Formats: sequence, C-alpha cells, structure tokens
Amino acid sequence: MTQTGFIWKGWTLLFIAMAVSWRSQAQDVVFRGVVNDSASQTPIHNASITIKGLRGGARSNNDGRFRMTTGQRAIDVVVSSVGYNSVTLHLDSIPSQEVVFRLGRKFKELEGALVKNKRQKYRNKGNPAVELIRQVIDHKDQNRMEAYTYAQYGKYEKLVVYVDKLNKIEDAIKGNRLLRPYHFLVENSDTTKLEGRRLSPVYLEETYSDNYYRQRPEKSKSVITGKKRVDYGELIDMQGISAYLNRLYQDFNVYDNNISVFTNLFLSPIADLAPTFYMYFIEDTTVVDGTKLIRLSFRPRNPNDLLFRGTMWITLDGNYAIQKLRLLVSKSINFNFVREMWINQDFTRRDDGRYLLTKSDVLGDFGINKKGTGLFGERVVTYLDFKTNQPLPDSLFKGPPTVELDSASTRPDSFWVNSRADTLTGAESKTYANVDSLKNMKSFKRLVDWSTLLMAGYKQANWAEIGPVSTFYSFNPVEGFRLRFGGRTTTHFSTRFYSEAYVAYGFKDQKWKYFLSGTYSINNKSVYGFPQNFVRASYQKDTKIPGQDLQFVQEDNFLCPSNAGITTSGCTIIFSGWNI
Repeated sequence: MTQTGFIWKGWTLLFIAMAVSWRSQAQDVVFRGVVNDSASQTPIHNASITIKGLRGGARSNNDGRFRMTTGQRAIDVVVSSVGYNSVTLHLDSIPSQEVVFRLGRKFKELEGALVKNKRQKYRNKGNPAVELIRQVIDHKDQNRMEAYTYAQYGKYEKLVVYVDKLNKIEDAIKGNRLLRPYHFLVENSDTTKLEGRRLSPVYLEETYSDNYYRQRPEKSKSVITGKKRVDYGELIDMQGISAYLNRLYQDFNVYDNNISVFTNLFLSPIADLAPTFYMYFIEDTTVVDGTKLIRLSFRPRNPNDLLFRGTMWITLDGNYAIQKLRLLVSKSINFNFVREMWINQDFTRRDDGRYLLTKSDVLGDFGINKKGTGLFGERVVTYLDFKTNQPLPDSLFKGPPTVELDSASTRPDSFWVNSRADTLTGAESKTYANVDSLKNMKSFKRLVDWSTLLMAGYKQANWAEIGPVSTFYSFNPVEGFRLRFGGRTTTHFSTRFYSEAYVAYGFKDQKWKYFLSGTYSINNKSVYGFPQNFVRASYQKDTKIPGQDLQFVQEDNFLCPSNAGITTSGCTIIFSGWNI
C-alpha cells in the first residue's frame, strides 16, 4: 500500500471516531431530581443516588437536589439515605423536569431496638441511637440560624450571682454588732431555684439588644439598647466584674463542634466526631405539639474527659433538630472551682419547620471545697421576635460588631417591664433596692471611704480625692525632707473631664515643685471607659530619679527613700493616647 493510501485510511478512521464520539455525546442527557422526606416534605441532605449498571453516582445538596448525566434512555434509579428506606424507580425515558423521590423513615427499626432483655457490650455499629445521632450531625447546617440569608431577633440576658448556705452567714451577721445593720441583705432569699438550697442574690445584671445577621458576606451586628446592673459604688470595680462574669458565661451553640463553658472547651454531643467519644442510648419516644420526638441520653466513654452527660429530644419530622437539651458535667473532671453545673436549652419550631433556640439557662455552683458556703452564678438568655430572610441594609453592618447606645444605661423602669422576657423572681426584684439602700447607709459609706484610703491611697472628698497619702512625706539626698500635697477629681465632678494636681517642697534644695494636668474625653464617654479617646495637657516641674518610671513604686513615697535625682520641667500634650 502506498503512503497516500495510509494517509487516506488514517483520516477515514479519525472521522469515524469523531462521528461516534459526537453521536454518543449527543445522546447523553441530564437527569435531575430532588429527594424529600415523605412525612414532612423537607429536603434530605447527602442522600445517595445511583443508576443500576453504571459506575459512580451523585449526592443531594442542602436543598435535596441532584443532577446526573447518562447516555441511557431507560434507567433504574436507586435513592438511599441513613435512617430512611431506600427507593428504586424505573424510568422508560428521562423526563426534562425534576423527578421527586420521597423516602420513608425507618421508625420501626428504631422502635424495635428500644428494649433489651440482657445487657450487651456497647458498640456503634448497628446501634440505632448512633444512626439517629449521625442524622442530627448531617442536618446541623440546615438547623442553624446561619442557614437563613438574613435574620434578626431580640435578645434579653439576665446574669445573677447568689450566695449559698445563708443560715451560717445569718448567724455570723447576727452575732457581730458591726455587721448586724446589713442583715437585710441575706433576708432576701430564694428557695425555689434549687431544691434544698437557699440562695440570696448579691449581683444582678440585665441586658437587652437587637441582633442582626447576614449570610453573604457573613456578618453580624449587636446593638445594646438597654443595660442595667447593681452598683456597689466606687469601692468595687463593677465594670470589671461584669466583664469577668460575661467572659465566664459566654454564648454557645450546641451545633458547634466545641462549646466554651466557664473558659473550658467541651466537645459537643453532636460534634462531627462525637460518636467516637460519647455513648448514646434511646430512652423513649413522645409527641409534642404533633411532632414525634425521641429522647436520647448520652454520656462520655471516659468520665475524666471534658465531655457532657445529659439528655436531648430529637425531632422525627425530617429535620432531625434538637427540641430540648439538658447538659451536666461529670464530677470526676478537673473543672477549676466549679462543683456542679446545669445547662438547659429549649428550641421552638417555626412556621418553616425549623427549630431555633429560644431560651438558654446556665447555672454553676462555685466553691473551693466540695461542701460549704459557695457562690451560684446563673445566666438566662431569651431570644424573641425572630424575623428571617428579610433583607437588611449594608449600612447596618458597618462599624464594630457590638455597639452600646449612650442611652442604654439610663433606661426607665418601664423599658425593662416591657423588655423582660424572663420575669424577675421576688428575691431578684429586691436586689436593686437593697443595694441602693446599702449605698445610702452611713456605716457603709465610711467603710468605702476608709477602704479606698487603705487600698488606693486616696481620701474621698465628694467631687475630689486627696492623695496619694504615701507621697505626703518622703526623703532623698537632693531635696532632703520632701512634703507633697495633691489630689484629683472624680466622676462626681465630671464624667468627661479629669484633672490632677500636686504641689511639693524640698527642705534641702528649698525649691517648690508642682504638677497640673487636664484630660477631656472627646467620644462622649468617661475618661475611665474604653475605648479611650481624649485630649490631655499637662505641665510639670519636679525632681525625678533616673529610671523612676520603670519602678513599680514611685520614688516620692515614704516607703521607698531615694538616693539620687535631677530637676526637670516640661509640658506634655497627648491626643487619644499618642504624644504630639
């Protein structure tokens, strides 16, 4: 055969192959469908779809939809999912519209495994409780609030600290003549909070906020519109206590893999790897508001791990959502000073069939010893007025994620009457009045006055403080005996303006020294509050010791005599914390 014949034969084969390939591609069609729960009509996520006789397959997305490409006209489709009965459908031809597959739940399999005549070794394989919890894990994303494109809701928080073992405290107060006037503080008690416990609230804080969420791009915003807490006066840093307690009792979501409780990270009972660390047991089935629920108990495989034990109620409407949650911790774990802990969360069904968290109650028992007087801290959070998938303006999410209105701390009582989603108990409602009565007692004012003098070194004088007393007298080789007198203004004088000054005289160098400064807040907040934005101007003429600013205690202190010094003077202007 000639070279020309070979070339002609090669081109012929190439054209034939291209024609066959084109014909094959032209015959391929797209098969589309959606997988739903037969009872609730809700989509089934991650269902398996295969065609008999073909390799591979497809998985349904969060909306239950899938698509496949096939060259066959007549096909047998098999759709399956964990916890559901498989469905096989024969199609003589592939339709252009979506094919709906409805899978029935395996109720009988779950119910038939509830009773065991003898104790068996726990195992995950073939365990209906583990199959159920895996369904909860697979449906986590669709049961989160973040599954909505937009969401907004109100949030009411109540944080209370109680004192326990009041009988012993009452006896101590009654037997002490100095403490007897404060007996009314412990008479305000609650015996209904915990059985066999008598708790007296000593701290109460309430917060109301409007919250907003956007999915794309993901961003959230919290606007605090009301904030109220007890105030024991300047002796106690109430803002610091509030920040610490809110750090302990921060929000958590059971649908997250890790849950932070009292600054410790616990693995969630529905985390992706939870079946490896937890044991699950089906306890009972019940019906609430027409929805069938399974009560599932769980406990750690290793009681020394940072894991929960408790009970959850799971819906069988195709969402596999948590309707109620009760959490405890094992007493054998090292949990700092937490002796016991109780967490209760309730979820409410919305019109679209999803369950959202509506109330969370976290109660902790703190104490150094296993028994004896301790402190109870409780944080109750109520979520209300949910609105979903209503577009929100981009301008709403600008700025920091949390904003507190200037009027939040000055809300009238009528605001709290309308905003409280969780009514105060009789003992809690008296807490504000009791603390106000305490602050107005002359004996308590004297106690605060002398305590401030001993701890901070300042003597209060209404709108000003005189001190620090440790600097009234000192000695160094340059000045000899040195006397100094000074003071500073307080928030009673102004919340935005702060001034500090002193005058001193050295008997050896026979020179006067002085200092004067003024600070003004430019963000309409106290100069003590954060973020700090202020303008400060100061002038000083004094004798300074080289390296004195690095010392923990300054040199002009009668407790720390100095042995060297230089005389300096100068003016400083500071704007928002930066030297100009």
